[in-house]
Amino acid sequence: MPTDHLVPERSAVAIGRVVTVEVVGASATEVEVKLADGRTGVISRSDFGDEPVPSPGSSLQAALLARDDPRQRVVLSRVWALKLARWERVEEALASGEPLTGTVSKAIKGGFIVDLGLRAFLPASMVGESRPDDANSVDPAALVGQEITVLVTEVDRAQDRVVVSRRDFLRRQRRQVQRDVFSSLSVGGRVTGTVVELVDYGVRVDVGGMRALLHRSEMSWGPVGPLRGVVNVGDTIEAVVIELNRSKRRIGLSLRQLQPDPYLSVEVGSITTATITRVVEYGAFAQLDGTQIVGLVHMSELTELPGYRPDEVVTPGENVHVKVLSVDRTKRRVALSVRQAVLG
Repeated sequence: MPTDHLVPERSAVAIGRVVTVEVVGASATEVEVKLADGRTGVISRSDFGDEPVPSPGSSLQAALLARDDPRQRVVLSRVWALKLARWERVEEALASGEPLTGTVSKAIKGGFIVDLGLRAFLPASMVGESRPDDANSVDPAALVGQEITVLVTEVDRAQDRVVVSRRDFLRRQRRQVQRDVFSSLSVGGRVTGTVVELVDYGVRVDVGGMRALLHRSEMSWGPVGPLRGVVNVGDTIEAVVIELNRSKRRIGLSLRQLQPDPYLSVEVGSITTATITRVVEYGAFAQLDGTQIVGLVHMSELTELPGYRPDEVVTPGENVHVKVLSVDRTKRRVALSVRQAVLG
């Protein structure tokens, strides 16, 4: 066939364009296809690798190539079509913020290679929310071979470069968890969580993926000693929500509000027994028997006899009769009298 006939035919082909073709047949070296305009095309059998060739009548996508064929067929590439589709996929993910899933294929200097169909670079600083030197940072050896979800942060076809971030995806996921948790909670409502950490000032509790604080002052109506034993890491607890601060992402919990306020049962004027817990210069503290309420017996209410120091009148551990003089439920204070209880 004259060459002047081939030039216009080839120039009519949009090189690199991806088209849908129909499989006609296959040999050991090539797959013959038919284009939508009726022309015959050919794809190298190597494009399919170890995959079986689609049966005749099947459709697939292939990219048009600027190559000559001895039989004047249109030469196409399935591999190039797949690569173009993958580039379009990562570009769309960058534009839309859609997360992509891939497998970490290996660790390299400065980060990891992630297989997204294209080779993507995951910087070490973008692996997780913790710093690389943090005790909670991801172990590189454990990450290789794992399937992870990432956000695309950079795409450059000319440089054959794709950069991704797992950290940004985890942050987005955490923020969504926080929104979901806050929308499901209300002050005064009950919630179930798992104790994850004991600290000096209370307990950290996992509530639906968020950390909430159970302050030690909210663990009991009475004094709280060492936390270990009262609650332990791994315990599942039910508590009342007493604070929701969305701007600071803070949740406050209370255990004591699951029980009736013992101060409500203390009646002014009543006489009961109590145990001296501590003696000070200005009086003594006594815990009402059967409760966790500790009240103050001022030195003027210890005895009618003048000139005695509190430690000369009572000692810690001593059981005494007391009269309730006043109850301040807001400040959690109770005033007691030994002298008036004796007088009746």
